[in-house]
Amino acid sequence: MDKTEKLGQSTIQHGPESNRVYLMHLWPSDFPGIIDKIDTLAKENGYTKLFAKVPSKYAAAFRMKGYETEALVPGFFNGTEDALFLVKYRDDERRNPNTEEMETFQKLLLSRVTNDIPELDNSHILRLLTPDDTEEMVKVFAQVFESYPFPIFDTEFLKREMSNETRYFGVFQNGALVGISSAECNDSLKNAEMTDFAVLPSQRGKKIAIHLLRAMEDYLKSEGFKAFYTIARLRSPSMNKTFMNNQYRYTGTLVNNTQIAGQIESMNVWYKTV
Repeated sequence: MDKTEKLGQSTIQHGPESNRVYLMHLWPSDFPGIIDKIDTLAKENGYTKLFAKVPSKYAAAFRMKGYETEALVPGFFNGTEDALFLVKYRDDERRNPNTEEMETFQKLLLSRVTNDIPELDNSHILRLLTPDDTEEMVKVFAQVFESYPFPIFDTEFLKREMSNETRYFGVFQNGALVGISSAECNDSLKNAEMTDFAVLPSQRGKKIAIHLLRAMEDYLKSEGFKAFYTIARLRSPSMNKTFMNNQYRYTGTLVNNTQIAGQIESMNVWYKTV
């Protein structure tokens, strides 16, 4: 499992599974020195990609060090400043996405958006999840994902996330948990990553993911959130279609970026502002 830790006051994730350094949260006092620090960390560990999510005002310094923009989220920081997803490759092969996956995704982007989403039937209930639900959550995650970039198979991790700023939502059928999603919230900056979508195979085709997404949006809008985004697997047309059908905008693909389901995959960035 890749580890999340502090570098100065900033938060990074790194490790051999995703084979990268990910600057998740840049603390202003660490700038610009952190650019060289994460480069050194990557070299020492042989990581082939560096990935940074930063306010746009810091981008010039990263570009001078060889970074390029792969995606962005407008209004990410409290609706007033954009977030750029900047990357640097230390292996030219890694910058090449899977051609077949990209072609399939391109066709999806050109397809018709549909708003015809059926309601969940009376056997399904959607609600906010609590620490009491974490054992059932782990069972669902284990059936959906072979591996994951964060320890979602650990009930204590899920409880810690709930106690911080992450809201988990679930769909139950006849009392059994069958679908999960989460909103990783930044309460001060009023943005949220819509993520951790997991629907049991037996429940697919019922549009459970889009019902979860809309429920999270409604909940967070009432709390004053201004920007929503996701990092969706390129190879999952259905998940990308969920966001496209819910008026999210595509801004780029993070190529060979994240270890999930047993391999490193490319991820698409979608966003929506209120």
